[in-house]
Amino acid sequence: MMATKNDRDHATSEAFITDMPPFVVAHPMGSNIAPLGLDRPIGLLGGNERLAPGGMSSALGIDHVAGLRSFVADACRRQMVAGRNWYHHPPLALLGVRGVGKGTVAHWIAQNAGVPLFRITADEFRFPDEDGICRMDRKLPCAPVLAMAVSCCANPVIVLEIDVDAPPTDEAAEAIAFMMDPRSNARWIDEHHQTIFDLSHISWIMEVQGRAPASSAYQPAAVPVLPPVLPPALASVVEAIGTVVEMDAPDEREDLRRLDVAIGVCATSGLAVDAATVMAVHASLGELARSRTRHVPCADLIRHAQRSLANLNSRNTR
Repeated sequence: MMATKNDRDHATSEAFITDMPPFVVAHPMGSNIAPLGLDRPIGLLGGNERLAPGGMSSALGIDHVAGLRSFVADACRRQMVAGRNWYHHPPLALLGVRGVGKGTVAHWIAQNAGVPLFRITADEFRFPDEDGICRMDRKLPCAPVLAMAVSCCANPVIVLEIDVDAPPTDEAAEAIAFMMDPRSNARWIDEHHQTIFDLSHISWIMEVQGRAPASSAYQPAAVPVLPPVLPPALASVVEAIGTVVEMDAPDEREDLRRLDVAIGVCATSGLAVDAATVMAVHASLGELARSRTRHVPCADLIRHAQRSLANLNSRNTR
């Protein structure tokens, strides 16, 4: 039976969704050569079953962070509706003090999306030149371009670390906001290399670290608390198209946070782990006492869970 035009259109649409070709992110101007070979196609990762409702957004490990699962689910749904067979989310700002788990969340997203993760700081964006124009480093392309070149991936997760004790300059914040903004990032011009880059498929995560309360019981006001706040230029982009998640470790969610850590450590251990083992690791995390004013840092929870899992595995193999 001869295929109809609708059948052919449907087949073409399905081929696009399930077999997205590599993507070219660099377009040199004139006779110039794109840096790092980025005028050749590179991959767009994290599609197929990861975007499905039972895929990435249903994975365990982030339930203690209110609103994050729906953020990931919405991002996956938008990609599927648009026929884009790769992972991408709008700018995400994670606000919280040191050790609350911002880095763990970023790694969870990248790992479950199946895309590489890179960390940068605002220091990697130079001060304005003498003519007042803020340009990037003149020797190498900017950090997001380097990330795409190193990973051969057009849609990595880029984590921007921001510390309220050392905030980025206004010029640096404006330069980064320009890279995040969908109105401009598909045609980001590197003047030095005379190349137009497409940064529109990068998923940005801003980890904004506030200053925690003073740890000294004798001088409770010696170090003032500074709340995590986004620089204005970045805040305007996130408010327009992204999401802000204020991360803390309230008492009512602390046990769930520790359960998520236990699940994550067991899942990434490479060992054959059953439910009883996860429960035992989770129970061991209850041994770490939380002080009156401070949470147990996520890194400490992870290290304790890894030791507990190693001890359990050692006993089981005797």
